[in-house]
Amino acid sequence: MALAPPAIPPMAPILPVQKAIDLLNAGKVGEALDQLDLAIARDPKDAQPLWIRAQVYREMAKQSKGWSAAWYQECAEESATAMLDIQELDKNAAANAMSLLQHLRDAERPAPADPSAAATQAFSAGEEAFGKEAWDEARTHYLKALKESPAFAQAALYVGDAYFAEKRMEDAISWFRKAAQLNPADPRAWRYLADAQKALGRKQEAEATMIEAIKVFPGNRASWQPLAWYRRDEGRPMTRLAFRPGVMVGWNKDGAQTVSLSDSPADAQAQSVWMILAGAILDRISVDAGSGGGKDTPNLKTRFQQERFFWELSLTTYAEACQKAGTEPKDRILRQFLTFQRDGQLDAAIFLLRYRETFRPDYEAWLKANPGAVEAFLNRYNMRP
Repeated sequence: MALAPPAIPPMAPILPVQKAIDLLNAGKVGEALDQLDLAIARDPKDAQPLWIRAQVYREMAKQSKGWSAAWYQECAEESATAMLDIQELDKNAAANAMSLLQHLRDAERPAPADPSAAATQAFSAGEEAFGKEAWDEARTHYLKALKESPAFAQAALYVGDAYFAEKRMEDAISWFRKAAQLNPADPRAWRYLADAQKALGRKQEAEATMIEAIKVFPGNRASWQPLAWYRRDEGRPMTRLAFRPGVMVGWNKDGAQTVSLSDSPADAQAQSVWMILAGAILDRISVDAGSGGGKDTPNLKTRFQQERFFWELSLTTYAEACQKAGTEPKDRILRQFLTFQRDGQLDAAIFLLRYRETFRPDYEAWLKANPGAVEAFLNRYNMRP
C-alpha cells in the first residue's frame, strides 16, 4: 500500500500523518494505524488521516477473509463516516468518502447487468458533454445509452442530473425515481431524488426518500449519510452507534480460528458476555446457516435467527451478571442493546444497525409484517450505524 508522501518544508516536525505514510511504505501497517489514530485524536476535524485510515482498512479487507474481512470493512466505514461528520469538509473529500462507503458494499447485492458496448459508448459521450455543461447534448447521449440498454440505471440517473443542473427539478425527480427503480441498491439515486425534493421545499418527502433508501439497503452507510446530514441541519443530529465488539476473531499460524478480547471491557461482566457473542460473530463464516437444535438451543434455520439467539442469550446473561454483582451495566454497546431489548426493538436494531445481506429473507418478511417499523425506530432513537 504505497502512498506518496506530501512535500514537507525543511526543518518541519515529523507529524503523525507523515510517520504513518513512511510506516505504510515500509510495510508496517499496524504501527502506521497507531500514528493515524494519534493524528485523529489530535485533530478530529482533519480529514486526511481519516481518509488514509479508511483506505488502509479497505485494502486490509480485500486481503482478508471471513470475519476479519468484515471487521476491516467496518473499520473503513467508520473512518469514512467520521470524515463525513466534519461540517467543514470540502466537496471533493465528501464525494470520495461517499463513493468509498457505497462501493464497500457493492459485492453484497446482485450486480446490475453490464450495458452493451453501444450503450457504454453513448454514455461516455454524454459524460463528455456533461463536462462541457452541454445539458441537452448530454441528455441525448444518456437517453441513447438507455435505449441501447434499458436497465442501465446510471444513464437514467445522469439524465436526471442534467435536468438538476438546469434547476428543472420536476424533470429531475422523474428520472431519479426511474434510476431508483432500475437499481434500488444504489444510494445515489435516492440521495439525488431527496436533493431535488428539498430544492422544491418538500422536506417531508425528502426525508421519506432518505428513509426509503435505508429500508432498501440498511447495510450501506451511504444510504444513511444523507439522513444524518439532513437531521443535523434541522437541529436533530443523529447518534452514531460506532459499533466496536469486545472480541476479535482471527487465525493462528496453523490456520485455526482464534477468539480474543479486543479491548479491556468496561466491566468484568462484559468480558464473558462478549465471548458468548463471539458465537454470532463466528457464524459470519459458517457454511451451514441451520442449527440442529437441542435441549438448550432452538432450531435456528437462518442467519438472522442465529444472530438474534446469541444477542438474546448474551444480553440476558449480562443483565443477570450485573444484577448479581450489584453493578450497573457499563459496556456502551451492551447497555444500548439492553435498551433495545427492553423496548421490544431488538429485531429492528439488528436489522438496521447491524445488517448483513444474509439477513435479507428475514428482513423482507419483517418489513412486510411491521409497516412503519423503520420510521418508528429512527424517530424513537435517532440512531445510525
